[in-house]
Amino acid sequence: MVGAVEEEERSREVALALLEAALEPPDEDDDVGPGEVREEDQMSLSVGIVGAPNAGKSSLTNTMVGRKVAAVSRKTNTTTHEILGVLTKGKTQICFFDTPGLMLGHHGLPHRDVTVRVESAWSSINLYDLLIVMFDVNRHLKTPDSRVIKLIKRLGAEVNPNQKRILCMNKVDLVEDKKDLLKVAKEFEDLPGFERYFMVSGLKGKGVKDLVQFLMEQAVRRPWDEEPTTMTEEVMKTISLEVVREKMLNHIHQEIPYVIDHRLMDWKELKDGSLRVEQHFIAPKQSQRQILVGKNGSKIGRIGIEANEELRSIFKRDVHLILQVRVAKKRNA
Repeated sequence: MVGAVEEEERSREVALALLEAALEPPDEDDDVGPGEVREEDQMSLSVGIVGAPNAGKSSLTNTMVGRKVAAVSRKTNTTTHEILGVLTKGKTQICFFDTPGLMLGHHGLPHRDVTVRVESAWSSINLYDLLIVMFDVNRHLKTPDSRVIKLIKRLGAEVNPNQKRILCMNKVDLVEDKKDLLKVAKEFEDLPGFERYFMVSGLKGKGVKDLVQFLMEQAVRRPWDEEPTTMTEEVMKTISLEVVREKMLNHIHQEIPYVIDHRLMDWKELKDGSLRVEQHFIAPKQSQRQILVGKNGSKIGRIGIEANEELRSIFKRDVHLILQVRVAKKRNA
C-alpha cells in the first residue's frame, strides 16, 4: 500500500516537474528559431527508452520534452503504443520513443504473452540511434527483480556498433542513503554495451539536464524528422485525454480501465480564456460503470479533481473539466 501511495503522490507532482523543465533558461544555441535552421545545418537523434514496466519511462520522456506526452501511472503497461516526444533546441532535434514495458522471462528470453505491444518493443530496439535502458533503482535496492537484472545485462552484454546505449538509474530521489547508488553502479559497471551511466529522477528532474546535454552531443548531421511542435489545440486535446486516463488508472484497478472507451466529446475556449473540456467514459456493463463512478460519485469525482488541477498547471489557464460515465448502447441484433 505504501508503494501505491508513493506512486500516486508522484503522479500529482508531474505537472510541476514538466513546467520546471519547460521554464529552464534557453541555451546559447537557442538564439536561432527552429524555423530558421537550414536543412543542411540540422542535427538529429532518435532515442528509444526501454525498461521493465513502471520503470518511469513516461515520466522521463515528459520531463525531457518539457510537457506531458505520455500517461504516467503506477499501474504496469500504461503505455500501449510508442509515443513520440520531440525536443528541438537550436539546430538539434531529438525524437524520443517511449516504448511499452519490456520484461525477460525467467529463462532469459523475451517474455511472450498475448501482448503484441511488448513483442513490437523488442523488435524495434535496434531502430534507434541511441537506446536508454532504465530501471527503478529504489525498487532494485529494496526488492531486486531477477528479470530486471537479466534485462539490463542482456542489453549491455555486448557493444552494438550501430547504436549507443546508456543505463539510467531512475527515481534516485527515493533512495535515502545515496551511498547505495554507488553499490548499484558497481553491480553493472562491467557491462561493455553501456557507454555511460546516469542517475536521474525523471519526475523531479534531477540529473535530467546532464542527460539531455549528453543526448544533444550525440546528434548527427541529418534533416529533422518532425516539424518543431508547439502547444496546438490538437496537442492540448491529446494531453487532456492522457491526463484523465492517467488518473483513472490510478484509482480504478484490475481489468476495468482497459475495457472502458474514453472519448473527448467537447472542447471550447470560453470568452475569459478558460477551457471547457467534456470527456465521456463508456463502459460495456452497468456494473463496470458503478465501479468507475464509485459510491456517491466519489471515484469519478476524485479523478476529475486531480485531472483538472494538473491540466490547469500544464495549460496555465483555468479548465472546466466535465466527466461523464455511461453504459454503451446495445446494438440491435
